[in-house]
Amino acid sequence: MAKKKALQRTLQLKPVQFSKPVDGISLYNLMVSLNDRCPIIRNRLHVKSLTLQDGTVIPQICYFYNNFEILDDTTCKFEVWSYEPGVMPHLLEPNPDLPNAVIPEELQQEAEGNAEVQDGEKDNRELIHISHVLVFGKSAIIECTRGTGGVHHIQSFLNRIMRDLNIPRPSNFYFTDAVSGSLKAEIDRAGGAIGFTLGMSTAVANAENPLVGMLSSAKQHMANSSMVTVGWSSKTKLDTNAVVQTYEQAQQQDEIESVIIHLKDKSTINSLSKFKIKRDVEVADIGGKNPSRPELWRKMLEYLEYLTTPDDDGNRILDETGALAGNETFIPLSRRNNKRAQGQDRAE
Repeated sequence: MAKKKALQRTLQLKPVQFSKPVDGISLYNLMVSLNDRCPIIRNRLHVKSLTLQDGTVIPQICYFYNNFEILDDTTCKFEVWSYEPGVMPHLLEPNPDLPNAVIPEELQQEAEGNAEVQDGEKDNRELIHISHVLVFGKSAIIECTRGTGGVHHIQSFLNRIMRDLNIPRPSNFYFTDAVSGSLKAEIDRAGGAIGFTLGMSTAVANAENPLVGMLSSAKQHMANSSMVTVGWSSKTKLDTNAVVQTYEQAQQQDEIESVIIHLKDKSTINSLSKFKIKRDVEVADIGGKNPSRPELWRKMLEYLEYLTTPDDDGNRILDETGALAGNETFIPLSRRNNKRAQGQDRAE
């Protein structure tokens, strides 16, 4: 049997912010309180549904967190699972009356080998999507698969079940992006930003995100256009903080297809990825494109150790509380809509 190719995973540093911060309240505290009320999966299962005009409710995707574990007084880890109800084989569907879900390896391999064939092609859809979350103080490290809907959907799911179970909290929390100071430095190096444009080709009805809503409204005025572009410009320069914040918000929205910063020196920036604090890792595939959980958690803990360890100049990315240190900054998303092995690579 041929050796399976290692899986590529990205570990993202996500500072945790609250719309109304209160001393002593953290995502760690909230997860501990939440888990005390959720002994079985059914207690923490959320079904996202679509309601038709006739009142029919169609389940679309199920979310629950799994394998919650406390590591120390400020650190915990857990997984977020998602799946489409009715799509996967019955044997693979998680039992909601168990404390945690487990997919036997032989069933993972069976699902991988017996994928349905439609129109002569194999259906390679993953049946269950699992993301991993490591919470440390005021930050989190997230390994997130696209199938879960991204970090925003994990955040929305956790806020929803905390609200449903009346977990005491001052406000919703938000996973934000940690961006190295080099993004601002790049803008400043070019003399500042003099323009900013967004582009989208398909309007979205009832969009929650204000940028998507603005573009959708403009697109509907000229429905047969291939793409609508909205831009801001300045004869001098735009506010750098506002540009960086809006740029990051736009990058989070799959519907927005073009995001460009126009710099004073005539150059442009159209990708934020190299400025985000993150690490790419390889993890063994145990079957069905599922990573080795112990190996992935080990690499996440190694990355956390790296982020909190001072370099030769005494600088580090996270302090002992999990807050960003040095010249790093967090860029908020739109609010409307114990021992650890030492790591290796520093974020860009």
